[in-house]
Amino acid sequence: MNNVAMENDDCIDILDIEAFRSARLSTQEEKQMAARSGMYALLADLFRYPDEGFREFVKTGGLQAAFTAMAEDLPFDLAVSQVEKDNLVFSPELGDDDIEAGFIRIFEAGPGDPACPLVEGKHVKDSNRRAIFEDLIRFYNHFGLSYDAGSHEDRADHLSYEMEFMHYLAFLTLRAIQSGKTTHDLLLAQRDFLKHHLLKWADPLADRMREIASEVDDDYVGLFYSNCSALVARYVSNDYRYLGDCLD
Repeated sequence: MNNVAMENDDCIDILDIEAFRSARLSTQEEKQMAARSGMYALLADLFRYPDEGFREFVKTGGLQAAFTAMAEDLPFDLAVSQVEKDNLVFSPELGDDDIEAGFIRIFEAGPGDPACPLVEGKHVKDSNRRAIFEDLIRFYNHFGLSYDAGSHEDRADHLSYEMEFMHYLAFLTLRAIQSGKTTHDLLLAQRDFLKHHLLKWADPLADRMREIASEVDDDYVGLFYSNCSALVARYVSNDYRYLGDCLD
């Protein structure tokens, strides 16, 4: 999770997550769970402010390569087209200022709300934002994570926060597998979190991004994030079905 806004009250050291990423995964089940966890972390990073490191990662094909490698190890077929993979690289038409300005235009600026807010409460119809916050914080606290409000990106209902939480739960599941412990409760928690949160607004977010990308000709930033949001929605949906199969 974001080290600034969330503190881990459990015995899990955040370095454990880094250690498992580089550790040898001995079984197919471990590889699949590591891919699930890694994919959530990768997709979460797509919707944070595009700093220099992120821009270079995307421009040089790092995002495309990482996404493709993880998708191959998932326990389900994400059915990603070559066009979708190609669009995980910024258009050469975009300079650094264009990317930053585009992100701000779409996700942060605007009279009132931005064009496409990255928070759950703005995409779920008739939602009670306080109730959403309270439920999210209950989830976080239950797994030893204490929430401390910070920047806009550190909101409890921000897309990156919710995706990072799923990354963390999948990591805990991998650790349980490696320790020979039961994974049922962790898998159930992940399915419930998707059902009550990410699954409710991933599709509306992707729909809104498609609208934005089509409003202006050659909106390369909009097209990039539209592609990313569509992949998030598909991943969340497929992972929810996978978790259901695991628990049946």
